[in-house]
Amino acid sequence: MKPKRAADDGDLDDFFAAPGPARATSRADDDDEPRRRPGRAQDPDEEEEEPDEAREDEPADEDDEDLGDDLLGADGATPGGRRGRRGSRLKSVIAVLLSIVIIGGGGYLGFQKASQAWTSYRGVDYEGAGDESTSVPVTIREGMTITEMGDTLAADQVVASSRAFVRIANQDERSSSIHAGTYMMRQHMSARAALDLLLDPANLATNLITLREGLRDSEVFAQLSQTTGIPVSDFEAAAADPAALGLPDYAQGDVEGYLFPETYTYDPADTAADVLAKMIDQFKRIATEEDLVGRAAALGRSPHDVVVVASIIEKETTNFDYGPQIAEVFYNRLERNVKLQSDATVIYANNMTGRITTTDEERSVDSPYNTYTREGLPPGAISNPGQEALHSALNPARGDYMYFVAVNPDTGETKFAVTEEEHAANVAEFQAWCQDNADRCGE
Repeated sequence: MKPKRAADDGDLDDFFAAPGPARATSRADDDDEPRRRPGRAQDPDEEEEEPDEAREDEPADEDDEDLGDDLLGADGATPGGRRGRRGSRLKSVIAVLLSIVIIGGGGYLGFQKASQAWTSYRGVDYEGAGDESTSVPVTIREGMTITEMGDTLAADQVVASSRAFVRIANQDERSSSIHAGTYMMRQHMSARAALDLLLDPANLATNLITLREGLRDSEVFAQLSQTTGIPVSDFEAAAADPAALGLPDYAQGDVEGYLFPETYTYDPADTAADVLAKMIDQFKRIATEEDLVGRAAALGRSPHDVVVVASIIEKETTNFDYGPQIAEVFYNRLERNVKLQSDATVIYANNMTGRITTTDEERSVDSPYNTYTREGLPPGAISNPGQEALHSALNPARGDYMYFVAVNPDTGETKFAVTEEEHAANVAEFQAWCQDNADRCGE
């Protein structure tokens, strides 16, 4: 059925509506009262404006107001200081939709794009619990906004429009307690039904594995094996065939650094290659979001170099407020041909865990990953970094810092220095912390 007609939309619904397995209803059916746009306080002495006849049947919607402003722009204000009325906004929307048809080459493809844009603008909603013959895994990531959740649900055709979900979720204070994870949902659900499902932790998929930031490949394989039951040797074999996994060419054939830390679902029928490919796909998605290739070029570095730097940052701090400054130190030392002298790389070279410092003997190990004895970057990543570390490596602070030390590894507090003398004072502060935490420091 086509979406129910909204007041004053004329024949546009007939033009844009497309048949579907579920019945969608318009935003106007859900709103009972007009809502004032946030941020605009009414003067107590201001006379209430009589609504236009064309607006009597449709309540004001703050989302409609926002969209109208976005389409009209700052120059879209009317002479009296008010934004154009709904008729003007509607004309602008129509103009945009027609432009989509033209740009899309006309025909069915252009019509589809215009229809989707119109559906999004209208904020239409399906009715009921969805199509029981469909099953869609939807992943809610940590830190997602309600709008991002709505966009994800709409993209998977779970809800008719992101705006319908946002409207319902904003009316339910429990929405702030939605857990990150993957939910098995149906297509063509009402926004209310979708929200109810997300609010019930019992609906979280059970075949999940969460891999934290900073794990090296061997640790990733061990955790994957423990959760999925697939032997570690299978993951090692799959990693040895990077082309089959879709590893980017700039990774130089090594999956270390490219197994993105995230929560993943897996099917009992998945192979080791299937599982690793999902992680690499997620890396590529984040790399695109961060513009890894473009930003790396702007820094005069290869994408692989940036991933290596990010992997070291990931192991050097627990507080990513300092990430851009740590990146600044590393890039400054690289440009001046000064050894990085990162304990994190030495720990990797010695295949150690559980410590944050190294001994003189460990710092003398013969390894291309020993940045105390070798200039430049190690040949590969020393961990699988998360997005914060990658973002820091792509957006270094600008300055003259050449040294840093985490003076309190528990809080991540880090101090920076330009000169060796300044750095020595900071190191003394760190050594005082080590005296109280001898089990975590080397000799």
